[in-house]
Amino acid sequence: MGTWEEIFESGDTTYSEKIGTQNQLFELVKLQFLVSIFPPEPVKTLEVGCGAARTSLYFAKRGYKTTLLDQSKKVLGIAKKNYKKESSKGTFIVGDAEKLPFKANSFDVVMSFGLLEHFKDPPQAIDEMGRVLKPGGLFFADIVPKRFSVQTIGNVFNFAFSVCYWSLRLRPRTGLERGIRNFRPIYYENSLSWQEYKKFIKKAGIKSVEVRGNRPFPRLTLPGLLDRACAFLMKLFLPFWRKFDSWDSFIPRFWGAGWWLWGTR
Repeated sequence: MGTWEEIFESGDTTYSEKIGTQNQLFELVKLQFLVSIFPPEPVKTLEVGCGAARTSLYFAKRGYKTTLLDQSKKVLGIAKKNYKKESSKGTFIVGDAEKLPFKANSFDVVMSFGLLEHFKDPPQAIDEMGRVLKPGGLFFADIVPKRFSVQTIGNVFNFAFSVCYWSLRLRPRTGLERGIRNFRPIYYENSLSWQEYKKFIKKAGIKSVEVRGNRPFPRLTLPGLLDRACAFLMKLFLPFWRKFDSWDSFIPRFWGAGWWLWGTR
């Protein structure tokens, strides 16, 4: 748990609907896709492993009744601050994804983002997500396991940039340590295939499961102005990007930085 508290406390966890940075652009593209498959409000949603809860907050601002669960009280506190800043309402629960503290058939949408790949054995968490989902409700998971993708190439760039950047600041050891984290992250990631995830999700009672590879561009670790310049250049390719994310093909599932899997119970 301490690892995730360190990551969230040291990163950008603020909520914004502006497009200035890479993170903000990635969030926007994801949200636009979710809007296209979510049921209309008002419905009850659950985000499992919510972190800063930017996705749930986006929908809360539009009338959805959002519940947010995370195992860390400190991380959940970040989500609460984001909600308070935006004058939005949500229900915040400290809990375990593998033993959700909710009755069966409680939510119209159950979702997770960057969660399931951190379990050595994810079926239990997936089964729990399916259990608390209402019949006809939407299951959605954004998964980024350990595998080759466009982000692998981005990580090579991030490593080289980190070493060069910190060496110029006369701190080469810092650059090397931070660069290595691109290949040896401080958190666990499984290397399960999308076919295995689809099988787990179907076994949890989710029907008509769809799989898409998403994000044809890597996340690059850059200082402020360069980060904004990179985001600006990526925005020029949004029409292609959206087609890539919706393309039901081997190519985006192989090349894309992550996978989106969704279906209905």
